Amino acid sequence: MKSKKIASVALITAGLMLGSTAVALADSTPAPVSTPSAYQTQLAAYKVALLQYQFAKVNADINYRTAVQKFNSDWAVTIAAFQSAQAAFEAKKQPIQEVRRAAVNAAAAAFLAATTGTPSDAVIKAALTAYWSATKAANTAYETAITALGAGPVKPVKPAAPVKPVDPTKPVAPVKPSK
Repeated sequence: MKSKKIASVALITAGLMLGSTAVALADSTPAPVSTPSAYQTQLAAYKVALLQYQFAKVNADINYRTAVQKFNSDWAVTIAAFQSAQAAFEAKKQPIQEVRRAAVNAAAAAFLAATTGTPSDAVIKAALTAYWSATKAANTAYETAITALGAGPVKPVKPAAPVKPVDPTKPVAPVKPSK
């Protein structure tokens, strides 16, 4: 019995000594500093990017709606100006088109006059060559005159829809270690 008491006292004493050593060692080590993990840093950056994305999306929508409202309110004035500019441009083109039409009609009449009856192959060939030369000259003169007029008026264009901002990608949570 006495040996059981001594053994139990020895075990308790050894346990206390080991426990106090562990407490002493634990007190001598510095307290762990909590640093954010890479995931926490990425998550914070994602939240900022998400907020910027939402801001950009709303801002683009407001700007687009404002531009469309201005376009719609100015449409009557803009289309009237375009139509009058288009009518003036067409009025400048009309005499040039009539000159071309008259030249082509004259070439056609000359071809028909040359080929009436039973013409020979040489007469038909000469008439075709004369017709092609006259129409080519009329078309070249027409294109040169139209180019000299300059570009016609440009029809008003509705504002383009804004480009949707890119949605930020959410970081992947770290995998928890399995037991």
